[in-house]
Amino acid sequence: MPTPVSTLVHVAALATSVPQVTFSLDTTGGSTVVIGDFAEASMCTHAFRQVVAQWPAHGDHAPCVEAIHVEGAIERGPVLADGAARWFVSELGAQATIAAIRTAREGGPHVDTRVRFDSVLAVSVVRMASDSLDSDALDEAATLAYAACLAEHLIDAAAVS
Repeated sequence: MPTPVSTLVHVAALATSVPQVTFSLDTTGGSTVVIGDFAEASMCTHAFRQVVAQWPAHGDHAPCVEAIHVEGAIERGPVLADGAARWFVSELGAQATIAAIRTAREGGPHVDTRVRFDSVLAVSVVRMASDSLDSDALDEAATLAYAACLAEHLIDAAAVS
Protein backbone atom coordinates (compact mmCIF):
# COMPACT_ATOMS: atom_id res chain seq x y z
CA MET A 1 0.00 0.00 0.00
CA PRO A 2 1.50 3.36 -0.99
CA THR A 3 2.46 5.83 1.70
CA PRO A 4 0.15 8.87 1.86
CA VAL A 5 1.49 12.35 1.16
CA SER A 6 0.70 13.34 4.78
CA THR A 7 3.23 10.78 6.03
CA LEU A 8 5.89 12.12 3.66
CA VAL A 9 5.16 15.63 4.97
CA HIS A 10 6.06 14.39 8.47
CA VAL A 11 9.20 12.67 7.14
CA ALA A 12 10.28 15.85 5.33
CA ALA A 13 9.67 18.00 8.42
CA LEU A 14 11.65 15.64 10.64
CA ALA A 15 14.42 15.19 8.07
CA THR A 16 15.08 18.95 8.01
CA SER A 17 14.84 19.29 11.81
CA VAL A 18 16.41 16.30 13.55
CA PRO A 19 20.22 16.52 13.47
CA GLN A 20 22.05 13.68 11.73
CA VAL A 21 18.93 11.67 10.87
CA THR A 22 18.63 9.84 7.55
CA PHE A 23 15.46 8.45 5.99
CA SER A 24 15.45 5.68 3.40
CA LEU A 25 12.34 5.36 1.27
CA ASP A 26 11.74 1.98 -0.40
CA THR A 27 9.74 2.47 -3.59
CA THR A 28 7.21 0.15 -5.17
CA GLY A 29 9.62 -0.16 -8.12
CA GLY A 30 12.25 -1.75 -5.89
CA SER A 31 14.65 1.15 -5.52
CA THR A 32 15.59 3.04 -2.38
CA VAL A 33 15.79 6.83 -2.10
CA VAL A 34 18.07 8.04 0.70
CA ILE A 35 17.19 11.43 2.18
CA GLY A 36 19.99 13.11 4.10
CA ASP A 37 22.52 15.89 4.15
CA PHE A 38 25.63 14.02 3.00
CA ALA A 39 27.26 13.46 -0.38
CA GLU A 40 26.03 9.87 -0.90
CA ALA A 41 22.34 10.71 -0.29
CA SER A 42 19.94 10.46 -3.20
CA MET A 43 18.38 13.79 -2.22
CA CYS A 44 19.21 16.43 0.37
CA THR A 45 16.63 17.14 3.06
CA HIS A 46 15.71 20.59 1.72
CA ALA A 47 15.14 19.36 -1.84
CA PHE A 48 12.97 16.53 -0.49
CA ARG A 49 11.01 19.05 1.58
CA GLN A 50 10.33 21.11 -1.57
CA VAL A 51 9.24 18.04 -3.56
CA VAL A 52 6.84 16.94 -0.83
CA ALA A 53 5.46 20.47 -0.36
CA GLN A 54 4.58 20.65 -4.06
CA TRP A 55 2.99 17.18 -4.21
CA PRO A 56 -0.80 17.49 -4.64
CA ALA A 57 -2.37 16.09 -1.46
CA HIS A 58 -5.41 14.79 -3.33
CA GLY A 59 -3.90 14.16 -6.75
CA ASP A 60 -4.31 11.14 -8.98
CA HIS A 61 -0.71 10.03 -8.49
CA ALA A 62 0.05 8.83 -4.95
CA PRO A 63 3.70 8.61 -3.88
CA CYS A 64 5.20 5.23 -4.73
CA VAL A 65 6.84 4.79 -1.31
CA GLU A 66 6.29 1.35 0.15
CA ALA A 67 8.37 1.55 3.35
CA ILE A 68 10.23 4.19 5.36
CA HIS A 69 13.35 3.47 7.43
CA VAL A 70 15.07 5.80 9.90
CA GLU A 71 18.77 5.92 10.80
CA GLY A 72 20.27 8.20 13.43
CA ALA A 73 17.20 8.16 15.67
CA ILE A 74 14.99 5.51 17.23
CA GLU A 75 11.30 5.25 16.36
CA ARG A 76 9.15 5.12 19.47
CA GLY A 77 5.65 5.09 18.05
CA PRO A 78 4.92 8.51 16.55
CA VAL A 79 7.98 10.00 18.28
CA LEU A 80 11.64 9.90 17.22
CA ALA A 81 14.17 9.50 20.03
CA ASP A 82 17.53 11.18 19.60
CA GLY A 83 19.55 10.87 22.82
CA ALA A 84 17.89 13.06 25.46
CA ALA A 85 15.52 14.60 22.90
CA ARG A 86 12.20 13.48 21.41
CA TRP A 87 10.81 14.81 18.15
CA PHE A 88 7.38 14.70 16.53
CA VAL A 89 5.26 16.56 14.00
CA SER A 90 2.00 18.32 14.80
CA GLU A 91 -0.59 19.19 12.16
CA LEU A 92 -1.42 22.32 14.20
CA GLY A 93 0.12 25.75 13.92
CA ALA A 94 2.78 26.67 16.46
CA GLN A 95 0.49 28.50 18.91
CA ALA A 96 -2.16 25.76 18.88
CA THR A 97 0.58 23.13 19.31
CA ILE A 98 1.98 24.99 22.31
CA ALA A 99 -1.49 25.32 23.85
CA ALA A 100 -2.24 21.61 23.39
CA ILE A 101 1.09 20.59 24.91
CA ARG A 102 0.67 22.96 27.87
CA THR A 103 -2.77 21.54 28.60
CA ALA A 104 -1.53 17.96 28.34
CA ARG A 105 1.56 18.60 30.47
CA GLU A 106 -0.08 20.68 33.19
CA GLY A 107 1.43 19.68 36.53
CA GLY A 108 3.97 17.33 34.92
CA PRO A 109 7.75 17.48 35.32
CA HIS A 110 9.64 20.20 33.46
CA VAL A 111 10.56 19.27 29.89
CA ASP A 112 12.32 21.77 27.63
CA THR A 113 9.88 22.01 24.71
CA ARG A 114 10.50 23.86 21.48
CA VAL A 115 8.03 24.25 18.65
CA ARG A 116 8.93 25.44 15.16
CA PHE A 117 6.32 26.02 12.47
CA ASP A 118 7.39 24.92 9.00
CA SER A 119 5.57 27.33 6.69
CA VAL A 120 6.51 25.36 3.56
CA LEU A 121 4.95 22.11 4.85
CA ALA A 122 2.31 23.77 7.08
CA VAL A 123 3.15 21.63 10.13
CA SER A 124 4.89 22.24 13.44
CA VAL A 125 7.96 20.30 14.53
CA VAL A 126 8.24 19.68 18.27
CA ARG A 127 11.45 18.94 20.16
CA MET A 128 11.19 17.86 23.80
CA ALA A 129 14.30 17.30 25.90
CA SER A 130 15.21 16.74 29.51
CA ASP A 131 18.41 16.09 31.43
CA SER A 132 16.49 14.99 34.53
CA LEU A 133 13.93 12.52 33.12
CA ASP A 134 14.89 8.99 32.24
CA SER A 135 14.25 7.68 28.74
CA ASP A 136 10.89 6.06 29.56
CA ALA A 137 9.54 9.16 31.31
CA LEU A 138 10.62 11.37 28.41
CA ASP A 139 9.00 8.96 25.93
CA GLU A 140 5.79 9.12 27.96
CA ALA A 141 5.84 12.92 28.11
CA ALA A 142 6.46 13.22 24.35
CA THR A 143 3.81 10.64 23.47
CA LEU A 144 1.28 12.41 25.69
CA ALA A 145 2.13 15.73 24.02
CA TYR A 146 1.82 14.15 20.56
CA ALA A 147 -1.56 12.63 21.47
CA ALA A 148 -2.82 16.00 22.73
CA CYS A 149 -1.81 17.67 19.46
CA LEU A 150 -3.40 14.90 17.39
CA ALA A 151 -6.64 15.09 19.40
CA GLU A 152 -6.79 18.86 18.95
CA HIS A 153 -6.16 18.48 15.22
CA LEU A 154 -8.96 15.94 14.91
CA ILE A 155 -11.35 18.18 16.87
CA ASP A 156 -10.45 21.12 14.60
CA ALA A 157 -10.89 18.98 11.46
CA ALA A 158 -14.31 17.74 12.64
CA ALA A 159 -15.42 21.32 13.32
CA VAL A 160 -14.51 22.35 9.78
CA SER A 161 -16.34 19.39 8.19
